[in-house]
Amino acid sequence: MKCSYCIVEPYMGSHSDNRVMSPATALITIEKLFRSVQPDTLEILFFGGEPLIGFPAIRKAVQASEEYCAADQSQMPTFAIATNGTLIDEEMVEFFKRHHFSVTISLDGPSHINDKQRQFPSGKGTYDIVKKKIDLLRRAGVEIEIQAVFTDHHRKCKETIESTYEFLLTLGAHDIALTPALGGSPDESLGGDFLANLEQSYVSSTERIMDSWLTDFPIKIPHWIDILHTVISRKGSNLFCGAGYDGITVDCSGNVFPCHTLMSNNLCMGSVYDREFPGEDFRRVVALMRQTSKDSFSKCVRCWAKKVCSPCYGDTFAACGTLSAPRESMCTIIRSVIKGTLVKVAEFMTDDEKWKRFVENVNRSQGTFTDASMRGI
Repeated sequence: MKCSYCIVEPYMGSHSDNRVMSPATALITIEKLFRSVQPDTLEILFFGGEPLIGFPAIRKAVQASEEYCAADQSQMPTFAIATNGTLIDEEMVEFFKRHHFSVTISLDGPSHINDKQRQFPSGKGTYDIVKKKIDLLRRAGVEIEIQAVFTDHHRKCKETIESTYEFLLTLGAHDIALTPALGGSPDESLGGDFLANLEQSYVSSTERIMDSWLTDFPIKIPHWIDILHTVISRKGSNLFCGAGYDGITVDCSGNVFPCHTLMSNNLCMGSVYDREFPGEDFRRVVALMRQTSKDSFSKCVRCWAKKVCSPCYGDTFAACGTLSAPRESMCTIIRSVIKGTLVKVAEFMTDDEKWKRFVENVNRSQGTFTDASMRGI
């Protein structure tokens, strides 16, 4: 595809000698991971570009994981994939279902919006084919997340954050991630009155989705379960998103970085082909990522949401090439999701029936909370 706002092209080929990962690189990556990480804490995400171009590498990674887990009787890692959906076929759907994949599909809204900014190189829109693949996954019982980018095209067509959420809900998503385009070309980037109403839009959308946790079809949004965990445990973190120490990215040639948005020479953590991996470069970058915490930035130190948020280094890294605090617009979105989540939890706690239903649905989804712990909020 050739999406109008794509951020992948600057990374593709800039560090990797290959544009598609080989099964051999997938295999050695799994070998190195299983030597250094407990499988029951491991999630493996296949990402791109378009990862399904490299479906043989995905098969090899899953097969190798199964073999390692069978050999030491450990728990299988969880698998996830973020895809534009266009290459999905029945064989892949069966593979995702058999191996309990979490599948994220990119779609930006109704066809008149999506087909303006998510196109094939020919200029043809992608909505119809992606919608068919979403339906194929749903019929097979595979839960999907829909990831959307909100741009100025939405506003020109009189769409809002709220109306876009509402449309994505009709497609049957169990998770929704909606991110505004706050950079890039003038045709897509947002400013002015949109930024002025950013908090209201995200608070109201979060509250709308939180209401779904009183129904038989609860919808997830990014970070909200982490928000509950943090508030209940009263153990907030001064660290950012975990890039480099809770997670790493391996490119098509086997080079390792903290995240797909942090692919630069000074943040290279080595290669899975290095005999001593993980080695000195790995430890150096891990230390750097841990040291560059929220306490490193005055705006984070002063923020009321400091202990609860999980900000992203990549939000500013592409622009300035350094590990910096997020833009204020991104901070506004994060704080708004936190606020909308906590306001709704407080509302549910005042109504015994709502609270009972909410706790039941959260435990059915997460299996980690008790009524007593949640009332400790």
